[in-house]
Amino acid sequence: MYPEINFGGQPWVRRASDGSVNDLPSAIRERGSSVRNNSDRTARVYEKRNPAGRWVCVTRSGSIHDLRGYNLNDQTRSLKINRNDCG
Repeated sequence: MYPEINFGGQPWVRRASDGSVNDLPSAIRERGSSVRNNSDRTARVYEKRNPAGRWVCVTRSGSIHDLRGYNLNDQTRSLKINRNDCG
């Protein structure tokens, strides 16, 4: 997850094998603006802690270069890693 659109700034990195995060670290909490998923799992980025509220799915080996289009720019709070499709 990056603090700027188009994958700019110092990214916060989480390995899919390390699992979900109920409350993102302060370095990226409510600061995420773009997301890259380099894993074979899907991921959901949520606006609230304990995976709740609005979310966006990042497909396997997918990315979102600008979270503004999902009304989640600078509103990232939690991350859920999935073994199946986000849907």
